[in-house]
Amino acid sequence: MGVAWLRGIFPPIATAFTADGGLRPPPLGFLAHLRDGGLNGVVALGSNGEATHLTETERLQWIRSVRAGLPAPLRLIVGTGAESTPATIDRTRAAAAEGAEAALVIAPSYFRAQLTADALRAHYHAVADASPIPILIYNVPVHMGYDLGAEWIVRLTGHRNIAGLKDSSGDIARLPGLRAQLGPDFVLLAGAGEKMVDALSAGADGAIAALANLAPAASAGIAKAWSEGRADQARQQQRTIAPLGEALTRGYGVPGLKAALRMLGYDHGDPRPPLPPLPSAELPNLRRLLEEAQLMPRALAS
Repeated sequence: MGVAWLRGIFPPIATAFTADGGLRPPPLGFLAHLRDGGLNGVVALGSNGEATHLTETERLQWIRSVRAGLPAPLRLIVGTGAESTPATIDRTRAAAAEGAEAALVIAPSYFRAQLTADALRAHYHAVADASPIPILIYNVPVHMGYDLGAEWIVRLTGHRNIAGLKDSSGDIARLPGLRAQLGPDFVLLAGAGEKMVDALSAGADGAIAALANLAPAASAGIAKAWSEGRADQARQQQRTIAPLGEALTRGYGVPGLKAALRMLGYDHGDPRPPLPPLPSAELPNLRRLLEEAQLMPRALAS
């Protein structure tokens, strides 16, 4: 089950749109900026990538665009989850054919009232059987409308091609138990950059965190400092960027991420409707958070 390169920090990148709403490549220099910050790779078509707003054709187009511009040694994880097992298999195979190296598979949710642990286990194992690349289970209660929970997560695993989990529940207290039950080879990734030290201390191997888009060097630095036993330095770095991460997680979301990227000189366009851009009244506060996180030296003057 273990896939060593999945241990690390991966930003779920925003999808770049033109002014009229079409796709365009990632902003010039953005992927290199993530590499230079010391990150391990990127996630395309995650929640922060507005995956649900793209057509199937656009999904493949975006994967190709990211793959073409991704500098070594960054690795590529792609979100491939769908509501049905066949559709998830199709998306995962298609992503692999375009260069995805692992798949992030969100749990189905539309018929969540009728879903059982056995049904979800069959779903994930069928996808894992059919996938040419390792898969990560993705638990994100805020979007799914339910939490897989530790007991179900353990039941869903046990397949050689299910390499790990991204848990965006925010329940860090469950991580030690998951680590004990799933063993050292199973990759546990947290979903909140502002709580990275807490997650690492509880047994996480890294994070898929929106904050890493804005603070790649600090995010990678936290993980490195922790791994080298410099816990105080890791905590200090986290304190510097945590308020920005909390604002993204608790309120600003994708509109805030895109507005912040624009302020830092990496304009990805506005969110795709019906998701609105961040209200202009919030922009001064967002700029202040970027300044306090010591990220504004890269900002545009305007």
